[in-house]
Amino acid sequence: MACDALNRRRFFHHQPPRSTGDQASYGTHHHHELSEEASDATGTDADFSETFVDAFASSVLGIDLISAAAPDAASEADAEARFRGVHGNTARRKLRKSRPSTVLGSIHSSARGLYMNPPTGKVDLSYRQPRPYYNNGLPKDAARLSSLRQGPLYEEPLSLYSILARYLEHHTKSHGEESNFTWKLAELDLLRRQHFTKMSVEGWARCITEPKSTLAAEIFHSGKETPPLFVLLLFLRRRHMSVFALGVILRHVDTRFSTEPPTWDALKILTIRLLRHARQLWPEPIPWIASLFADRASVLFGEDRMATASPRMLADVARVSNTILLLLSLPARTRPILNAVHQEKAQFQVLRFMAGWSPALTVTSVGFRAITRNQLAHPKTSSEREWAELKGPSWPPWKENRTAMDEDKGYDFGASRASRILHRMYEAGYRGHLWEEMAQIYGGWDTDSSPTIQTRTSLPDTSSHGGKEDYLNNLVWAARVRTTRTRQEAWACFLAYEASNALPSQQVYLAMFEKIHYPELKRSSKPKSQDDLDEEMKLEATSEEPKDGVLPGDMKESLANSTSPLHQLYLNEPVPSKEELYNRLRTKNIRPANRLLAFLLDAAPSFASTIELLEAARSLYNGGIGNLLHGHHDPGTSVAEVPAYLLAAFIKSLCRFGRFARVPQPRSPFLPPERHACRLGHDRHYLLVYADALLHHYRPHYRPAWTAYMSKLVRSNLDIEKLYSEDKAPVKGRGITQFVKVWKLVAIMEEIELDVDDEIFNLVCVSTTFAAEAASAMDASSAAARHVFKTASPRLRKLFFNLVGATMDMHSTIHDANTSNLIPPHIPGPAELHAYVRALGMLHDFEGLYSFSSWVTKHHKEVTARSEAQHSGARLLFRMLVALRAALEGRLQGGQGSRQRAPDDIVELIRGQIEGVEEWGGWPESDKVDLYAKGALKSQGMPGVGGR
Repeated sequence: MACDALNRRRFFHHQPPRSTGDQASYGTHHHHELSEEASDATGTDADFSETFVDAFASSVLGIDLISAAAPDAASEADAEARFRGVHGNTARRKLRKSRPSTVLGSIHSSARGLYMNPPTGKVDLSYRQPRPYYNNGLPKDAARLSSLRQGPLYEEPLSLYSILARYLEHHTKSHGEESNFTWKLAELDLLRRQHFTKMSVEGWARCITEPKSTLAAEIFHSGKETPPLFVLLLFLRRRHMSVFALGVILRHVDTRFSTEPPTWDALKILTIRLLRHARQLWPEPIPWIASLFADRASVLFGEDRMATASPRMLADVARVSNTILLLLSLPARTRPILNAVHQEKAQFQVLRFMAGWSPALTVTSVGFRAITRNQLAHPKTSSEREWAELKGPSWPPWKENRTAMDEDKGYDFGASRASRILHRMYEAGYRGHLWEEMAQIYGGWDTDSSPTIQTRTSLPDTSSHGGKEDYLNNLVWAARVRTTRTRQEAWACFLAYEASNALPSQQVYLAMFEKIHYPELKRSSKPKSQDDLDEEMKLEATSEEPKDGVLPGDMKESLANSTSPLHQLYLNEPVPSKEELYNRLRTKNIRPANRLLAFLLDAAPSFASTIELLEAARSLYNGGIGNLLHGHHDPGTSVAEVPAYLLAAFIKSLCRFGRFARVPQPRSPFLPPERHACRLGHDRHYLLVYADALLHHYRPHYRPAWTAYMSKLVRSNLDIEKLYSEDKAPVKGRGITQFVKVWKLVAIMEEIELDVDDEIFNLVCVSTTFAAEAASAMDASSAAARHVFKTASPRLRKLFFNLVGATMDMHSTIHDANTSNLIPPHIPGPAELHAYVRALGMLHDFEGLYSFSSWVTKHHKEVTARSEAQHSGARLLFRMLVALRAALEGRLQGGQGSRQRAPDDIVELIRGQIEGVEEWGGWPESDKVDLYAKGALKSQGMPGVGGR
């Protein structure tokens, strides 16, 4: 702890003074001699100065250094302020409201809620630097700056900020009668000198207040007037944006910085905000963003400037670089385990930038923790797999030699990558704390140097900055429970936790519930002898099966207990059931909340259990759980305070136990609480009606809630029911009803700018396939068949374009189109690609299949890498290729119906494209297509691409 404290003091002590502008050069960063009046008169981007801790401190960590000031120090500052005569330029800047807050505070409409704003009474850390710590742990200037919370003493001088703020305030206030905005001569003169016009300010205002980020981002399209940098940074403060808007921003940044190099302050804040949106929406460009940071920082600090940089600047660059490493370790919102590979590449680029300095920039404990966290999310290497296979069936799983060659394999051989990084951290002089103990346990070694099961994890809901000691101690015990192979081993760790007299913890109970909930897998009946290994090697030489079987720690399932009495664990209590463990939890006076409550809702055996769980938690979130359960949805109710993942867990439960008795109404209103309570417990159809009403009313920006209801809709049998399409044409038939309903849900998601992810895209493709099958069996002249074959294909192709083609832009020039290829596209998984091929094939859209073939072969390296990142991904990719040939030959439905084949020229073009990818092994054989058409091409006997 002392080492970390000293290190933090060292890095926070040398803070660079706030830059005078985003256009200021490196040389003027520390010694700017312009007076405040001169800088105010310019009104350029130089008036904007934001620190890098915007998203990091305010959004990620939720801390505020200035607000930690002591109350007595605040009163002293107030007394001093009453007798202070004249403030200098720097003091006046500090005593002004931050310029971003001034702009956002001038919005008097719902558009203000589009942005992330510091809490009331908190200092805006996106505008002011954090202060260094001193003896009492408080910032140096905390006493003086605490007076900022009482309100600004100076107004914003004339600048582009003040012009935009006054314009926004005028146009967002409700006026009794329409009044025109009056421009001041000084404002017009400033705009003219900065080569802007009144139309420019109107465009900035539309960008800030437009609810749809896709429309708001039009100001950043290529070929339009370049807005000031502060408009871009304000735009990135939005809580949500679409993937398309993020693609526009990335291209704009790429083009802008190629001709207008950013300052250090601008680069810091821009990188952090881009990383936040990429982590939430589109993880593939994360390495590109890290490369942008490293490349532009390298230009700012060339070799000559590196040698002459002050200690204060070196400390700032090192601190920022370690913060970027930390942000790159936070799990992505979608598929965090699979997307860790992009974050690893990004971390390597930042580390390469840090190593390029002479001497190299210091990797702090924050940076070491960030790298360790990322490595824990990766699959085992070949040596790590070999060490895992050497672990015996006893507990702890000490190594058992299979051959004489295993004798010399000890700790050095068995240390995982995460463990090795922690050792480098200790060698650098940093002490290990509870966070390191937790990471070491997931890495395969307990604190007493006994082995555990190396477990793949992204450490969700865990801060790399540590936390309170009791909380971290509970996370250590939860790690011990998770890093086991069997329920019996996990229960032994849980009993040891209880015997340690640690405080009751929801985290440890959650880990134990996970072990009990997920199914057990059979284990090998006996250890492998040398003869067994020799026979296995002979079989592997001729087998087409992959050799990367899933090991304990790489899966959620537990292994069955060992049958050998030598390896049995003898416990004081038998492993409980979920109900018994829940009762044990209640006797400890633990009320399930947050992630534990969400997991229990997902694992509830009946809907009565769901109601019981919610009743016990009804007072949580200011009664939001109770209102959700009892159907109180009046304006102002606290349901909005329920976390999105808990709302999604409740909707999943409704869908899991609900049954469609008829087609739901297009918009189901909420019932009065009395009728709601009666039907909730007895009407299974009403459960789905309620789930639909919740989605339409709250429209959550959390895809699992939409996925749960859409999956239930697609898999249900809504047979021969009547709905109306968008053009009011009646449609009937199994599959067509789901098709119409699913696309209406997609339309609602588009309204709230919630992009379709891989899982939802898969469901849309499946519903389209069902609808096409139903339409093919009907009379071609029927309204239903015409509706499906007329609308399905173009809508599905557009959806695929939006899913993978975020780097494309209708407004791009030829030069932009070429440079945008540097920003990688999103690559769906092989299962989603297979569903898309089947849907296009059932719709007989052979041109769409050719377009898909062109895309998939162009990005074949990324597609192959994405497939190999998941278990059996190579087999699923091969199944997609077989489905592609079957679709072209009209054999998706076997021998049923009329076989509509693709034109021969399209078949030859697609075949040539597929055969051009050598690692895929060429065009699938005809016998594999026959098996696929009969539904006999099972995963067990299916080869992977290139393995034929």
